[in-house]
Order: sequence, then structure tokens, then C-alpha cells
Amino acid sequence: MRIAYVGAGNMGARFINRLIDAGYEVAVFDPRPEAVAAIAARGGAAAPSAREAAQGADAVFASLPTPAVVEQVAFDLIPALPDGGAFVDMSTSPPDLARRIAAACEERGVGALDAPVSNGGVFVTVGGPRDLFERLRPAFEAMCERVLYVGEAGQGQVAKLARQYVSFTGLFTLLEGLLIAAKAGADVRQVADFIAESVGARGPGRSMERLYAGDFGEPATSTAKLDIVAKDVALAVALAESVGAPSGTGAEASRILRAAQAEGWGDYECWIAARVLEAHAGVELRIDQPGRAE
Repeated sequence: MRIAYVGAGNMGARFINRLIDAGYEVAVFDPRPEAVAAIAARGGAAAPSAREAAQGADAVFASLPTPAVVEQVAFDLIPALPDGGAFVDMSTSPPDLARRIAAACEERGVGALDAPVSNGGVFVTVGGPRDLFERLRPAFEAMCERVLYVGEAGQGQVAKLARQYVSFTGLFTLLEGLLIAAKAGADVRQVADFIAESVGARGPGRSMERLYAGDFGEPATSTAKLDIVAKDVALAVALAESVGAPSGTGAEASRILRAAQAEGWGDYECWIAARVLEAHAGVELRIDQPGRAE
């Protein structure tokens, strides 16, 4: 199977390398020459444009930063897809965009899947025609540990957005609980461990240790960037509003994330948003640092 891949950022490059390791022939386009060069050094074929990458490909996969970029790339590529080809969006986008892409692909006589990823690419939830999913399942399994088919076009995005909603509203609930404990004079680590054991809020593990240390990563190496998380939560809240579902906790999480973005923290790990809540509480969730929460 010949695959084209558009987008060789943190996530895209990871998947491209896994496809190459699994023996797939992969043509790659990214507007950043250095990203393409790194893939080419591992055996990928560099393409000067997304359309040229797609020539002769059985499927075009894309990992792109925003819904606007997904829309632009998808609707530029669909007319150029070879007969029997497919467009697979592995970005996180609105379900209605996934359905519009699927409709355009059906009109053109090609396939489409929405397949956003979670947990750093461990999970992929796939929406679209079941037969196309089964045809591309080996490629998904080469890229991700857990592959879940969830239904018709758009449902992959619905599952991802629901997951993001739960994950990040839960994050801020946990942080607020720990700030309550800190303000009341409790041992923050002890309370965090108690919460994990008693209510199953296993929480962020290594990220929690980084929070205690005040380590929010560096823009060049961050993998769960605040800007991306803020985009996902905003999409989840918009989906809730569009279907008439409650989203009060999500709206508050989105507000906190926007406040963190306003501080210029968008390229750091999403955990840096804790500083917004810490500032409001007047206490920091740090361990073993003088003058900070114990």
C-alpha cells in the first residue's frame, strides 16, 4: 500500500516513522523543509506539494494543526485523489467538517475517514465507511496501539471531543480540589494520593510530578501544547451547544485555557494553565520549595 502523509509535526512525524518502520511506502509533504528532510533521511519520499504527494497514493493521511488548515488541505486534495483513493484526517476537527469532507469525497468517488488520535497517539477513533476502515486498519494498527471504529462520518471526532471534554474538565476539577487542600493547610501530595486511591482520579501521573516541580516543558519539545488543548476543548463545547447538551464545566475549562493563552503560554505543556488557578487562589502547588504549598 502506498501512503501519502500531509503534516510532519510532532504527531505526524511519529506516525510517518511508524509506517516506514512497518514497511509502507510513504510520500510526505510539510511546508517546513527541515521536517520533510528528517523523514526523507529515514526512507520517506519528499514531495514538493500535498497534491504531488497524493499522486498514486492508496490513501492520504493528514495531521494538521487547525480545522481551517484541514479544510483548506482536504478540499484542495479531494479533486486530485486517484480513483479508489481515500482521505484520512487524523487531526481533531469539528464533526460537521468531517461530514462535509466525507460528502465531497463521496461525490468525487473516493473514500474518507475521520480518525483523530488521543493519549499521544495511543488511541485512534475512526468514523466513516466500515469497509474503508477495514481496508486501512493495518495502517492504523501500525501507527496506534488501540484502534476503535465508532461509526459513520463524524463519529471519530465526536468520540475524541467527548474524551477531551472529560479529560480537561477533570484536570481543572482536580487542580481546584488540590488548591482547596493547599489553602486549608493540608499536605498536597498526601491529599492527591488519597484522591487517586479513593475516587479513581489517577490523574496525570508524571505530569503531576512536573506540576509539583514547576516544570511546564519548553515550546520546542512540548507534546500536549496548551494551544492545541484549548482548541480541542473549545470544539467540544461548541459541539455540546450545537446538539443541546450541557457544557458548563467545559465552558469554565475553556475560559481558564484562554486566560493561559493570554499570558503567552500557548506553546507550553497544557499543565501550565494551572498557574491561572494558582494565581486566583494565591498559592502554588509546589512540593519541597520554601514558601510554597506543602
